[in-house]
Amino acid sequence: MFLALWYYFRGYVMIKVHGFAAERFMNMLSYRGVYVWDVATEGAGVKLKVPMGSMNMVSICAEKTGCRLEVQGYGGFPAKIRRFHGRQVLTVGILLFAVGLYLLSSFIWVIRVEGNERVSQEDILSYCQELGLKPAAWKRGVHPEEITKELLVQFPDISWVSVGIKGTDVTIKIAETIEKAEVVDKETPCDVVASMDGVILKITAERGTPQVQEGDVVKKGDVLISSEVLIGLEGEEQHAEYVAAEGFVTAKVWQQLTAELPLTYDEKVYTGEIKTNSILSFWGKDADFIHPSLEEEQADTEVLFEKDLALGDFKVPISIKKEQYNIYTLEKKSRTVEEAKAELEETLRKKTEQCLSQYGTIEKIDVHYEEYTDCVCAKGQAELTERIDEKQEAEKGRDAIDGTDGENNANGQ
Repeated sequence: MFLALWYYFRGYVMIKVHGFAAERFMNMLSYRGVYVWDVATEGAGVKLKVPMGSMNMVSICAEKTGCRLEVQGYGGFPAKIRRFHGRQVLTVGILLFAVGLYLLSSFIWVIRVEGNERVSQEDILSYCQELGLKPAAWKRGVHPEEITKELLVQFPDISWVSVGIKGTDVTIKIAETIEKAEVVDKETPCDVVASMDGVILKITAERGTPQVQEGDVVKKGDVLISSEVLIGLEGEEQHAEYVAAEGFVTAKVWQQLTAELPLTYDEKVYTGEIKTNSILSFWGKDADFIHPSLEEEQADTEVLFEKDLALGDFKVPISIKKEQYNIYTLEKKSRTVEEAKAELEETLRKKTEQCLSQYGTIEKIDVHYEEYTDCVCAKGQAELTERIDEKQEAEKGRDAIDGTDGENNANGQ
């Protein structure tokens, strides 16, 4: 293999030998130290390859053996170089391409983050950018060991990091720490209060003392489950302790609704005519030179695709966007009063559903309609079942704790 590479870069000649002494000719070449290869018979002659610099010796041997030589071609690296003789532009282009390819391979273009679940990929990439690791960064200026240490210090939820560079890609592999259990504060005294007005349907107190019962009417901010708990047997002296109240409270609540719908309206009627437009943007500014003429026509604009040009993860400030315009005309339409009422009822129901929490349900919606010459107005009231419990720091409990601390300090003095 070494000889094949050597003679490829030196160049070789493909010849055909004619004559009755071809065997003697080849023996003479071998005796004089001329290397031959790829020997094959072809008709009455022999084809073979010899080194470029040995043609003088080959000619002498052919003359002495009475053989006739026919040069069929040249091969190897020198022959390929000669093909570009007189093609300076092509040669320069190839050289510039090779140099450009080398330079581009000296930068980082793609950065991947693997293994993250709780830690945001955007946060990791943003911090890496501060450390000098970003698309279009010079590879020799990136130090994976330093970046690894800085990531471990910056993100407590990361227990292990590996930063690997392969070609123009960087892969950041991380392993996160075991997720800590959510800490629920059960020490600080707090009350469960009403988050809105309503009528109590059910109350379940896990900790604390219930202050209301089923059927009671409460206002927003009223205490539902108190943090104060009396300790002691009935009939004996009792003392109060304060806890973090906990529980579930559902209530019947009401929501006021209003909506209005005109009896006449404009409806879009699409003509089926479609126009398209391609837009080239530079640094956020559109270069729209061939915008289709819409004249007095009205159209809905639909973006078919929008693509930012990029080299790996490095975004070039140039983008291409293609839009489609669906031409339409406006026609006057009208709806009956009954149709308007049906649409308003559906609108009010959707509004109510949007306001519901994950625990809420709609019991009923009562709607009253007012008819006018040009529109119908709807006023309604939705009856809902909702959870109304929310926690609020207890004033009495905090005062009690503060007083205890002051007493302890006084005793200590």
